[in-house]
Formats: sequence, C-alpha cells, structure tokens
Amino acid sequence: MKLYTLLLSAVFFCNAVVAQQSISLIFPASLKDTSITSLAIKDVQQLLKQACNCDVSLNDNSADVLLKLPAIDKTEASKLNRFAADAKFPYRNYPEHNYSWSLKKENSKVILELKASSWQGVSFGLYGLLQEKLGFKFYHPRRMIVPHWTEFPLQQNFRWEAKSLFDKHGFHLHTQHPLELTEQLHDGNLPHALEDVKEYIDWLARNGQNYFEFCLLESIDRKVWHTHAKAIVDYCHSRGIIAAVDLSLHMIQQKTFQLYKGPAAKQKQVEKNLVWLMQADWDFINMEFSTAEFISGNKKKKEELRLFIISWLKKNSNTKLMGRQHVVRHENEAGHKRKDFEWDSASLALDKERGVLSHTVMFYDMTEPNAPVYENKNQRHQFDFLLEQMKVRETWYYPESAYWVTFDNSVSMFLLPYLSARLSDIDTCVKYNVPGHITFSSGWEWGYWLFDWSIARWSWQHTTDGVAQKRFPEMYAHDMLHENKEKNAFNKLFDLQQTYLKDSSLMQWMTAMTITDEIGIKALNDAYHPRPQWSYKFLQRKADTSILEKVKNTVLPNLENFANGNFGYIYVLKDEAYELLEEGEATKEEVAASEEFTDGIAITALRAKHRYTILSYIICKRYSAIEHKKCSCDSLLTLAVSARNAAQQIVKMRETSYRYPLYSIATKRWDHTSYHFGYLYAVSNLHFWKREEEEARKNKYSPLFMNIWNMWRIAGIIN
Repeated sequence: MKLYTLLLSAVFFCNAVVAQQSISLIFPASLKDTSITSLAIKDVQQLLKQACNCDVSLNDNSADVLLKLPAIDKTEASKLNRFAADAKFPYRNYPEHNYSWSLKKENSKVILELKASSWQGVSFGLYGLLQEKLGFKFYHPRRMIVPHWTEFPLQQNFRWEAKSLFDKHGFHLHTQHPLELTEQLHDGNLPHALEDVKEYIDWLARNGQNYFEFCLLESIDRKVWHTHAKAIVDYCHSRGIIAAVDLSLHMIQQKTFQLYKGPAAKQKQVEKNLVWLMQADWDFINMEFSTAEFISGNKKKKEELRLFIISWLKKNSNTKLMGRQHVVRHENEAGHKRKDFEWDSASLALDKERGVLSHTVMFYDMTEPNAPVYENKNQRHQFDFLLEQMKVRETWYYPESAYWVTFDNSVSMFLLPYLSARLSDIDTCVKYNVPGHITFSSGWEWGYWLFDWSIARWSWQHTTDGVAQKRFPEMYAHDMLHENKEKNAFNKLFDLQQTYLKDSSLMQWMTAMTITDEIGIKALNDAYHPRPQWSYKFLQRKADTSILEKVKNTVLPNLENFANGNFGYIYVLKDEAYELLEEGEATKEEVAASEEFTDGIAITALRAKHRYTILSYIICKRYSAIEHKKCSCDSLLTLAVSARNAAQQIVKMRETSYRYPLYSIATKRWDHTSYHFGYLYAVSNLHFWKREEEEARKNKYSPLFMNIWNMWRIAGIIN
C-alpha cells in the first residue's frame, strides 16, 4: 500500500511538473470587427501556441492565464493625439496608441489586463507583451525567436506602461538601391512578391511601428503596378500602418519615378500621374523636388508646382505631401540663388499643408560637432532646420541606419556606432517633442537588422511599477546574448569602434573611394562621406616626407591598433555562444545572431588591417621614389591579399546564411534599379578591397578603373 501510494504520488508530481497552463485571450466581439485587432489577435494566438505548446483559446474564462483586452470607444479613439492637439498648423492625426498592462493573481489564475484607447494601441500592446515581457524576439522580417516554457513566465503582480515617443514612427526602405525587397515592391508578378512585402509589414506591426515607405522607380510596368500597390496599401491599413510612397517631381537620377518628364504642360502631366497614383489610397507622398541631390533648379517654378500639388491632393484625396530636407546645404547646391521665393499670404497658408523630414546621413547624429559628410563639418544645420520647421508645419526626423554606397554594408563593415547615434538622436527628438521619426533603411544582412530592430524598440519608453527602463546602445544586442562574458565582449567591441572609427576619425581611411573622390575635377569632387585629407593618388605620387611621416606616425598606428584590438573579444563572444548552445542555454537562432555579429566585427577589423597594409605599401613606394632607391614593398601587398582572403572566407560562410536568395541580393542580374546587381554584390568578391590593391600596385587612380557603377545610368542620362 505504501509503495502504491508513493508511485501514485510520483505520477501526480510528474503530471504537475509537465502540465501545460492554458491561455485565453478575452475580448469584446467588437475587436473582431476591425482588421487591426482581429489580425493581431489571430497572430498572437498562434505565436503563444508555439511558445507554450498548450491550448490558447479565445474568450474562455476557465483558462489558467487570461489576457483581457479592452473595448474601444470610437469617440475616444478619434480624439486628437497629444502632438496633433498642440499643433498650430495642419497636422495629420494618428490615434493615440500608448498602452499599459497590469497583472494580478487570483488563486492560481494569472490575469493580465490591457488598457488602450485605440485599436492600434491594442495591437501594439499585444505584440509588446510578447516581445518585452514574454521572451519573443521579432528581430528580422524573416526570422524571429519564439521562447518555450512549460509555465507562464509572468507570475508576480506588476503594472507596465508603454509610451510611444513619436506619433509617426517607422521605416523608409531606400529601394532606389537593390535591397531585399526592391524587386518585390516593384513587380507584383514575381513569385511571392506580395507575401514578402506583407512579411515586412508584419515585422513593423510586431515591433510597434506605424509607418511604411519606399522609393517608387520609373521602371515599373504602369499598366499593372497600381493593383500591386493597392494590395500593399490595403494590407498596411489592415495592420494599422500608414502607407507612404517616395517619388520625385522631376528627379532624373537612379530611375526615380517622376511626376513630369518634359517641359510641356507640366501641371497636366503631374495631375495625370497623381490620378494614377491615387488608385492606391496612399496616406503620404514623400516628394523630391530637386533634379538631383546637389542641384537646386528654378526655385520659383518648383514652388509653384509644389503649391499646385498640395492644392490638388487636398481637393482630391486624403493624402498629405511631405518633402525631405537634404543634408546638402543650400549654398552648396548647383543653381542656388540667394533670393527666396516671394510668398503671398494664401500661398503661405497652403504651404503649411505639407510636411518636411529633416534628413541626416551615416552613423553620425544631428548634434555632434564632427560629422564630415556632404561637404559639411557636421549636421547641426539639420537640427536647426528641424526646430525651425516644427513651429510652422508637421516635421519629422529622418536619419539612416545604413549608407550603402562605399560606406558600410557594401564594403563590408558592421558599424556599431549607428547604435549610439540613433539612440542619441531619439533622445534629442524626445527632448524637443519632435512628432515623427522615420528611419532610412538600406539592408539587413551583416547584422544591420540590429540597428533597425533597436530603433523600432527605442521608439517606445517602458515603465514597470513606476521605474523607467534604462536605455543604452548595446541593449538589444544583449537580448541575443546571455552570459555577462558575451555582453562585456560586445560592449568592448562597441567601445573600440566608437573610439577609433568616430572619436579618432579613423573612418575616413576605412571607407572605399567614391567616384567623386577620384574624379579629379574640382567642381565635381564633392566629399559625400569622410575621406582623408590627402588622396591615395597624392600620397603615392606627390607627398613629401613630412606628410608621409604624419600618416606613418598617426594613421598607421591607429589602423593597426584597431585591427588587432578586436580579435580577443571576438573569440570570447563566439566561444561563449557555442558553449551556451551545448549547455542548452542558447537557441540555434541566438547563436546564429551572435555569429553574425562576430563575422561583421571580424570583417571590419580585417578591413582595418587591409587598409593598414595598402597604406603602408603606398608610403613605402613613395619613399623609394623620393630616395631613388629600389622598392622592397611587395611583401606589404602580399599581407593585404592575405587579409582580403581571410575576409573572403567570412563572406562565403555568411552567404550561406543570407535570409533572402543569394541570386537576388548578391549577384549581377537585371532589376528595376540603376545598378543591375544586388546590394551585396560588391561584398561577394570584396570588389573594393581588390580594387584598392590594384590601384596601389599599378599606381593607377581613376573613377573608371575597375569600375562597377554605370555612372550614366545612375545619373539618369541613359536608361
């Protein structure tokens, strides 16, 4: 009898351990009548089933865990949000979407209650609970980490509040470049095109974002594309996301969609194209008014057309016009004239209907003193513009999470200072009550998804039981890491890049040369990204010994120290990840993310080593010419090739893990852009690295040397 009792107790004990708690979402029927909430409820139900391997039902009050959702009062939901209520000018309202969760236990039942005033708030609240409290990680449009638990992880009473720091917050996909979704957005007949775009829109919703925009290209098939566009816009709206399209008035570069092409009957051309575009119910049009980034054009005529477009949109649609302010200063634009367009009172009132986005570039924030980009010392003029325009019109901030052309992921480098710059700017925007934050995104491989994922989550401030969450640049990288050793190693690697690449301005030696860097014509020799004081051509052909000594004694040690400083921390990061995988404390997906970090950081260190050896070779060659001695520098080029070969091995391994087909993002092929290759094509064979070796070896520096860009097509001179 005693043995029987023990066995029976053991059976009951085992059952208690493995028993799965049931979960139910409790909500009023009205939430099923709106796609924003009904789609979110259905999605969250399926995600929870994956996590708990248990019954997740709807409106079953007998379940062990109840997630109670509120009824939405239509009158409350339609009220102006805090930004719209304070605006003294036309402002497009988006429903207030803050939310809060409170947990209480009644006997053994866990009851979580959501409070929100809009359908969007309910949707964001559900996904926020999963990602911020239940261990889900929606880190990439094609990848997520789903936790697995036998007991619901939240058992202690708490009150958690999530405040959206911006009214509009989301992403612009810069599809003038051949990115992951460029083709799918421009051709609905491609296999799985709409599904791929929806996958990204779902990523936005799951990460609490409410704005989606992309560049429209002239190379679309106008006969059929509008139906594809409508399907995209409709799906955005079904998920509570604002749909916007980026196009131009008459921009000729990079196949941008133009509202008019020839000089005749411009207003008729514009109106015809607007009627065609409005077959999809766009919420915003982000319009480029210049012919090209550095060209001002006839300001009076442009302003007249802009007023016409604003008036037409106001009368014929519910679409609002936006326009970006480039980081290029007006005085640096070709064709710039000092005299401003004369506004009358009616024109001034109408112009307030349009909004603006203040754009900054690369991994620099808008207030730091040293940001040598686009012929500027820094980007503070964009900050001043932001504050000035906020007084008269709807104004958003528009920074970058990557800069594809020869700066980061085309080289390839994984530049961690994007994290500190983007968080710093978000904090600045919050301080000055900027209502919108739209991020210019240029690809997600090589760890760049971390930047977009971090920015998305930083657009919310979380407070639990009155204590605000502390925010720091590496925090969401830490979400993919476990042990303190891993996190500390990542922090050290972040500090190395911040110290050397930004604080010591080493980035000017790490980037690849652009066409304008080497063109040799002063009027066209604009500095888009940081570049050295002396060109490599000058150093190899004309530099005197004082300049050579300066480079040798200041630049070379920094390159060498930065290159060597990375590897010890990389090994710690990688070794710890595999150890945790073996011990069952990390998932394969988390280890894959950690491995992606280490690959990106390692190739950045090898980039520094490569630049060190090439620059050493150039200096060696110049000394031999000055001293009229036979050169013995070739061993340095051999070291450069070794660094490139090591980096090439990393590339080949990483290519096996790309989330989109290698063919579409890393090879030559026809596409809708001006490039006809994927955005990682130059990485596939480390083109820029090889080019730099050959330039130095042959002492041949020219924008046409080993050139992969079709400059005439990019400039819009040919198709």
